[in-house]
Amino acid sequence: MTRSLCFLLLTFIVRSALAETTGIPASVSQVQTKIVNGQVVRIVQHNMEINPIIQFEILSRPDFEPLQTLTVGELPYRVETLSLRDSSGAFVEKVIVGDTHISIVFEYFFIEGQSALFECQLPVSGKHFGSFQCSKE
Repeated sequence: MTRSLCFLLLTFIVRSALAETTGIPASVSQVQTKIVNGQVVRIVQHNMEINPIIQFEILSRPDFEPLQTLTVGELPYRVETLSLRDSSGAFVEKVIVGDTHISIVFEYFFIEGQSALFECQLPVSGKHFGSFQCSKE
């Protein structure tokens, strides 16, 4: 009887622990929190093969709730927009946090076969993001 009761209690504890989740999607590969232009900014990188997006959030102080969120799934380049999902692959090569902006370098693989590096800038002005713009390296 005692063994059965212990087994049932342990089963409940293990099931409860397995049911808990952090709320972070399995596709998230890296999260950084930085100060940009006096604002707390969270950068959420996803595994680009599973979910080809990168997310940016300006967080409030002191409770760190999102004030503005920007999800990037496309690269604006000149007059065209390059979809990260509709490419042969797109990968974040580096993220550089400057005083007033965030720079992200993507390696973008075109359907036709060639690839190119794009450096994208995301300005942070007050509690808002500026326009996300990309140029070819």
